[in-house]
Amino acid sequence: MEFNKHLITTDDPDNLHLCFTLDSRTYAVNAKNVLEVTTLPLINAPQKLPEYIVGILDYNDLFINVIDIRKVFNLPEKKYELTNKIIILKGEESLFAIIADAVTNFFTASPSQMQRVMGESAGNIIKVFYKLDENIVNIIDIASIEDSVKKVHSQENKTDYSLLFPQDEESVCILQRRRNEIAKTPALHMEADIYSKDQYVVFRLGEHMYCLYFYYIKELINLKNYSLTKIPYAPEYIVGIINLKGSFYSVLDLKKFIGLQTKDENRNLDEGRVIVLESTELKLALWVDDILDIVNIAKENIETKNDQRLDSLFIKSEAYIDREIYNILNLDKLINDERLYIDTSNQ
Repeated sequence: MEFNKHLITTDDPDNLHLCFTLDSRTYAVNAKNVLEVTTLPLINAPQKLPEYIVGILDYNDLFINVIDIRKVFNLPEKKYELTNKIIILKGEESLFAIIADAVTNFFTASPSQMQRVMGESAGNIIKVFYKLDENIVNIIDIASIEDSVKKVHSQENKTDYSLLFPQDEESVCILQRRRNEIAKTPALHMEADIYSKDQYVVFRLGEHMYCLYFYYIKELINLKNYSLTKIPYAPEYIVGIINLKGSFYSVLDLKKFIGLQTKDENRNLDEGRVIVLESTELKLALWVDDILDIVNIAKENIETKNDQRLDSLFIKSEAYIDREIYNILNLDKLINDERLYIDTSNQ
């Protein structure tokens, strides 16, 4: 049996699209323009703003415009909710964000599968559409949004966007917390050259302690700081996809994948930590219970095991340091597990 296609496939990344909704309408943007998707934060609103601009967002030390895309499409005004999403986009000349009701899924469609819109539609921002599962998806042209906003910079904004945000004290606190989190640089970002060649990251899965060689790690993140997009019909151990600096990673519930989670165990995604892997095989991130430490483990302290019980827990070797046992994750076995691939041998 051959497994040669990724479970969550991005074989055609240039034509991968992210879907979002406004009322009952479905829209999409090219995923290569998407830097991040997150829940609605509080947005700073200077006194004078051009039309369409809700306010200014501090994003990784950059101040970017947040656009009310409903205004661009001449849709009825609608108050924002805590469940609204913002999609941070990279245009040809600038970064900006748009507010959406919800982010739904991903799809891949080459230009030959799209149909051109006849005449002008939504200020000529929507030039093509795509039929997805009997639904019409309007594809937004990012460059056209930038041009539209430029044209109205001289116009006075007559909408008081601050009144569209939730006004109760609890909601305002939530929005403020989100704004502060977006402005922060991820606290656990790892730069490989900082660490020595013998360093490992220690993490916990239930009562089991694992460690992973830092060379295989791209970044360590708190999942609560990122928007997780659920994938329809994905196995239960794939909890969704996150966007990390423009790349999409499948989030694997490592505890469930290995078989350490009991059926009645209730776990909160917001409380978990994620290890983003540096791998050319899969864009994969591991959801673990906690990340505990970074330790030095010399090669002479590592003992390779030939134990079927340990192998079933994806443990290839053990290290002994200060009377503590460290289980070293067998990453090769993990990323080559057939459950992460679709069987295409009969297609």
